[in-house]
Amino acid sequence: MPSVVAQGLLDVGVIPQSGYGMTEAGSHHYTRPDDATELVVGTSGRACAGYEVAIFSREDPEKQLPAGEVGQIGGRGASLMLGYFDDQASTEGSFNASGWFLTGDLGWMDEEGYLRITGRKKDVIIRGGHNIFPAKIENLAMQHPDVAKAAAVPVPDERLGERVCLVVQPKPDRDVSSGDLLVHLADAGLSKYDMPEYLATVDDLPLMPSGKVLKRRLLEWIEEGRLSPRPVRSPPTTTSA
Repeated sequence: MPSVVAQGLLDVGVIPQSGYGMTEAGSHHYTRPDDATELVVGTSGRACAGYEVAIFSREDPEKQLPAGEVGQIGGRGASLMLGYFDDQASTEGSFNASGWFLTGDLGWMDEEGYLRITGRKKDVIIRGGHNIFPAKIENLAMQHPDVAKAAAVPVPDERLGERVCLVVQPKPDRDVSSGDLLVHLADAGLSKYDMPEYLATVDDLPLMPSGKVLKRRLLEWIEEGRLSPRPVRSPPTTTSA
């Protein structure tokens, strides 16, 4: 659940339940009604009984990472599938040698086992060797009062490989100013190294049946010229005397 949605429900007296799951493993992560507000808003909770979750290196699927480090989310337990029907290659490619199912999602866990999802492995934008996780940018952008939905996608760059383009869908009868949006992201704590360098506005973001943004379609629109990202500049960094 996007943090802005969870906080909005709490603001009107409704305690939401964030969670995490997928077709291959069912729904196996939850926040509890008595969890602290920051955990309900900022995490996907902890694994339920009968299921385990661990974080593995993106480069070495056999290497389990300690608490606090971002890596690929792996799981195993009672609700996990046996494999993909009639597709042995995909089955073998989705498990490591210890039987952990590698989800393709990226995230990290704290010492108490609360999971924070940072995005999809294939969605990571690499700008000059620096890994940028779109989910963080998107969640912060959707906290802007004029933004309904947001998606961060890569645009090719000859020197750096990729740069970040933030595509936003404004709320009805609202306009999104690039200057205001970048200041909002900076004030919300987004690093200057992760700041979008292109911005595009659409009336409606393309969605999958699940409600997730279809980023592949956005990349097609950019390639076809249907969507023209415009360069934007980050606000200057201020320092205290």
